[in-house]
Amino acid sequence: MSHPPSGYQIAEITLDPGRTRDITHLLIDVHSALDHLYLDGTAPHITAPAEDYLRESGSDYTLPAMIDALGSLINQLTWAMRDAVLHTAPPRRSPAGPVQF
Repeated sequence: MSHPPSGYQIAEITLDPGRTRDITHLLIDVHSALDHLYLDGTAPHITAPAEDYLRESGSDYTLPAMIDALGSLINQLTWAMRDAVLHTAPPRRSPAGPVQF
């Protein structure tokens, strides 16, 4: 994930598909809320508190940069889930019974 002042940092974690899906849905909701809040900067009186918070907290992100970073993370997680599914062998069926994993 890209972090503005430090270039790229790579981390690898293993999550089960359900947890990954839940995290992706959460990030999509956060992205949507921030994107709606930001409104492309057309309503500065609405976004000023969020931008002030980021600045005062010492964050390296501006509101637009945070929205872009969340979008990038959502895309990375989505592609990682798709890639994981593509490389998973389908369950084998036993001639005598239920699906075997």
